[in-house]
Amino acid sequence: MKVISESYLRELFRKAIPETFKLEEGQILTPSASQLLGEKGVKVLRGGEEPSASQPETAPKKTEAEGKPDMKYVSAIDGGLFETKPEHMTQLTGMQLVPKDHPRIVFRGRLDTCQGELLLLQAKAHDAGKKGMVSDLSEILEWTRDIMRCDVLDTPVPEKPILGLTDAELRAHSHNPKKHFGIGHLLPTYDMGELILGLNRLRAMVRELEVAAVSALKEAFQLEKPDIVQALNRMSSALYIMMLKEKGGIYK
Repeated sequence: MKVISESYLRELFRKAIPETFKLEEGQILTPSASQLLGEKGVKVLRGGEEPSASQPETAPKKTEAEGKPDMKYVSAIDGGLFETKPEHMTQLTGMQLVPKDHPRIVFRGRLDTCQGELLLLQAKAHDAGKKGMVSDLSEILEWTRDIMRCDVLDTPVPEKPILGLTDAELRAHSHNPKKHFGIGHLLPTYDMGELILGLNRLRAMVRELEVAAVSALKEAFQLEKPDIVQALNRMSSALYIMMLKEKGGIYK
């Protein structure tokens, strides 16, 4: 393997985290993989380098921040240390800082905007007496919050149905609306009503979120956190199904 990615290391370290990681001739670490090794305190050995005999591998290694107790934050880009968080930087995970225009932070900002749009549409659905739509939008909102939480805490997105549908059922309902909703595929027009157009806007925003997630999580030819992209793909399908339900009169 020429490119060592973060996902490869996480799988490798699932059972135990080693003291050292040997990088063979010609292999390179992705930036996120290098960051992960630093966070876990794993020393990188290159080529024929061996662990120092003067320091046993079992001896805990102090980080640079531990040697400087006044330093609270560390740059995820270059390892620089900070006593306070600079205004132009924000936390990526833990005390790791990145600039506010970092692709992961841009993705989170768009996710936050999507949550705001969800809440506005939920209020309109409530005013229209569409209790079923309000409930379904609550579930979509919870999915966005799961994704945000899991990205910040660096944990997997929980696997669960959406709108009560499994992956296979979600695909079947969105691909064959005539069978499941009694109507054909929708091509949105201005006269479909504010709720359907609001759902369509949300669906488009989630599709843009998928692109932002791939841009933020892509390393070489591999994708870190594919579960986030998968969850967004499910959300866009669920929103299209909600459009079909509204058009088919199911939310009355």
